[in-house]
Amino acid sequence: MALYNEVLPEFQRFKAELLKISVDGVWCHAAFTRDRKLHFPLLADFEPKGAVAKLYGAFRHGDGIAERALFVIDKNGTIGWSYCSPIAVNPGADGILEAQSSLWICIPDRQSPSEEVRKTAAVRVSKFSVARNPSVC
Repeated sequence: MALYNEVLPEFQRFKAELLKISVDGVWCHAAFTRDRKLHFPLLADFEPKGAVAKLYGAFRHGDGIAERALFVIDKNGTIGWSYCSPIAVNPGADGILEAQSSLWICIPDRQSPSEEVRKTAAVRVSKFSVARNPSVC
């Protein structure tokens, strides 16, 4: 989560919102947010447990937890990119930033970010690079 806190300005440059959703409860999230000094919302998918994760195909029924799944969703609710990381591996932020940059540039009715924003995002992506194969869970 600290990584996402650090790259939050990159998301904001693309007018994107960052949300974390887990099957933990609201009180757990409040304590975690305070302890880690997070600057983005943590949403509880607690009751009914994993309802949102199930809709996105990211719920581990046998374990009662959600996968480490990342989604880039546009303002119309369309998933433009997704990645499901192995549960013990931090998925990083590079894939999200790459997807956000690509989707921004590919959408014709959206004003493209400045060259400075693109270069900054590219530097951030390479700085936090982790090999991955984008896919759904």
